[in-house]
Amino acid sequence: MKRILILAVLLLSGALAFAQKTKAEKCFNVAHRGCWLKVGDEFYINENCPAGVWMAAQYGYPAIECDVKYTRDSVMVLMHDGTINRTMRNASDYSPISEPVKVSDCTFEELRTRYVLASTDPDLRTPIPTLREELEACRAAGIIPMLHSAIVESFELAHEILGDQFIAFDANEAAVSRARDYSSCLILLDPGKDDAPTTIGRLKKIGGKCGMSTMDYKMLDANYIRAVKKAGYDVQASIFPAPHEQQALKDGVTIELSDFYWYQTKGRKAVSSLKKKEFVLPADNTFDWELRAPEYAAVTLELDYSGVLEITLNGRTYILKHEEAGQPEIFGARLYKSNPHITLKALSPSHVYSLKMDLYDCNQL
Repeated sequence: MKRILILAVLLLSGALAFAQKTKAEKCFNVAHRGCWLKVGDEFYINENCPAGVWMAAQYGYPAIECDVKYTRDSVMVLMHDGTINRTMRNASDYSPISEPVKVSDCTFEELRTRYVLASTDPDLRTPIPTLREELEACRAAGIIPMLHSAIVESFELAHEILGDQFIAFDANEAAVSRARDYSSCLILLDPGKDDAPTTIGRLKKIGGKCGMSTMDYKMLDANYIRAVKKAGYDVQASIFPAPHEQQALKDGVTIELSDFYWYQTKGRKAVSSLKKKEFVLPADNTFDWELRAPEYAAVTLELDYSGVLEITLNGRTYILKHEEAGQPEIFGARLYKSNPHITLKALSPSHVYSLKMDLYDCNQL
């Protein structure tokens, strides 16, 4: 908790601008449900809470997603699930909540007094956060909130606290379009199964800064991405599993909403690096890199090759084929109390033209 409070003091510097893409940072990274962290199966930093905002700032994410729900008495709070059971505990003794407790069935006072967020740190076992508390934390930390919300009042409150520096996001076109009543913020629409021309037509109807977002990695292929971007709109890949998030990045999505992806290298110096050029991996041969990492860390891999490689980065596996060099892949992941482990396995004779792996200490701002 002290770390988070110190970070708050250091980061009172105002809002970050929206995505300004550099050669290395190909897309705008958003931490899904905030920058939550776990120790095994237990939360250290829970989802959808101000502590996750400050942790996102520590890791360098420019934005976080948050999920907005109404209580029974119409107070806007943060919770992804319809029930609180997965992410909260009984306040009296920190025991699991035995019966389903729906956010919409409880008054705000009931939620705030009976339950706390789950955390391995007793100081972070706090009551359910309000949207106002989350937005004020974002303003203080310089983080852009992406409101996953169909509650029109949430957009009004976001504009009151942050001006246009927020993102409105939902599949409910009628609701998310109402953000335009208050703000010229970026609006992201989940178009369902609509094809690219239909999606573009819906975005034109909303007007202003717009884009689309989907969890359907089968739908969001390179042609779809190209068409939407050519029309002048953003494209967000939402929590795609490996290896599909990597393909979406390669295909050119402009926003990546992820539980783990990290490439916030600007202004940071790697604490450990490995660079190799021009080597051949015969079929079935492997190349490994593993080392001890700080408590809060991140790892990146930049790889240019030809052939077929099975690439494993901290348990996530990607099988990728490159006919020729010149299209480098860029991988990244945030780490908490775990050491980076990267393995390349050649599924056919492969030629690696360049390989660069960097470890970053995210205790350092």
